[in-house]
Amino acid sequence: MKQSALGIWFLFLVGMLFGSGGIATGAGYAFAALAVVHLIEFFVKKSVLEKAGGSMAQHFLQVMIYGFFHWKPLEELQAEQAGSASE
Repeated sequence: MKQSALGIWFLFLVGMLFGSGGIATGAGYAFAALAVVHLIEFFVKKSVLEKAGGSMAQHFLQVMIYGFFHWKPLEELQAEQAGSASE
């Protein structure tokens, strides 16, 4: 699944660089919108990333590229661990 997220970034970048007219403009807007959404996503899920440990710079990069596909498995693992700890 992560490869598909990376592929979308790549398609938008190719559209911006090699497209013309409406294609380049649309790809640019989509690229910018995706970047803003992932930036917001990082701050919304920052607590999940902090609990996961490791480098926040690495988490930031992963969320900016993969978004949901990076933080969701971490969140699920933390939920599992919290559930097994309360038993």
